[in-house]
Amino acid sequence: MTIEQLFSAHVDFVWRSLRHFGVAEIDLDDQTQEVFLVAHRRLAQWSGDQPRAWLGAIARRCAAAYRRRSHRRHEQSVEAVPEGLAPHDPALRAEVDRLSRILDSLDEDKRAVFLLYEVEEMTMREVAEIVGCTLPTAYARLYAARRDLARVLEEAR
Repeated sequence: MTIEQLFSAHVDFVWRSLRHFGVAEIDLDDQTQEVFLVAHRRLAQWSGDQPRAWLGAIARRCAAAYRRRSHRRHEQSVEAVPEGLAPHDPALRAEVDRLSRILDSLDEDKRAVFLLYEVEEMTMREVAEIVGCTLPTAYARLYAARRDLARVLEEAR
């Protein structure tokens, strides 16, 4: 598979994954490009199996490096309104903000497993490969994330 084919087939997944892994909206396009640059450099070493899992693992490492660098940044980004969200609907905006805060309450590992499994609908085997853990650990993180989210939602009532 060529890098062009990988890009065409998986660019949306990589972009969403980076957003789930904590990359700021303003930097998503640049970080998506970074993932495909790394993939291009490592294409010859890739077995060709499970392209989403392979690209997801690269995206996770790129997002981690991005977050490590972010504490040294001095500019402040202004978040744009996400696609499909009406800026004149404060109730909808409040719900989206609430959901973001709830998901941000999870630690990085639990959030990554939860979002990849529940939102991206990946298999748990793919999720485990992306986050770099064993299958039982991935299941344990998903269970813990669901438990933590249920607790936070219950406390918010």
